[in-house]
Amino acid sequence: MTLRLARRHGWGFTLVELMIVVMILGLLAAISIPSYTRYVKRTKTSEAVGNIRAIYQGQMTYFQRSVEVGTGQRFASAATYTPDSNPGSSKYPARPTVWTADPQWAAIGFALEQPHYYAYASYTAGSGEGAYFYSRAIGDLDGDDIESTFSITGTVVSGELRRDRMIVTRELE
Repeated sequence: MTLRLARRHGWGFTLVELMIVVMILGLLAAISIPSYTRYVKRTKTSEAVGNIRAIYQGQMTYFQRSVEVGTGQRFASAATYTPDSNPGSSKYPARPTVWTADPQWAAIGFALEQPHYYAYASYTAGSGEGAYFYSRAIGDLDGDDIESTFSITGTVVSGELRRDRMIVTRELE
């Protein structure tokens, strides 16, 4: 009797209606999950952008001090990546002493006290006009051995430090 009552009044859902709802939910998930993943990766890349800018500022301060003092070395050279291991898609652990114990990183006043996704290096060449530094961040955000890189170059031109634009390769790799 209850079954007849439900059919007579139109209560309940048909199988077709349920399948349409499932299809709509699947479509929404197919659109939103990749967007969310891209958003999470983009927030991780903001670390590299901010830290590369901080390294540039440190190199600029080092350059200005070297001009005032008259030393031949225009930039601090931290040529090996710090940290030197690859954590994959997880963060490097917070180890501030790795940065403060290195005299080159200490010279530009750069240290990371929080866990981070990227390793950093700052290469230098030359000592007079045309001297430059090249700072780089590399990271593997999703553990697939494809690295995203962020780099910036500062060059001495006419006695002034000129910053080139930041170069980003495979930002969201």
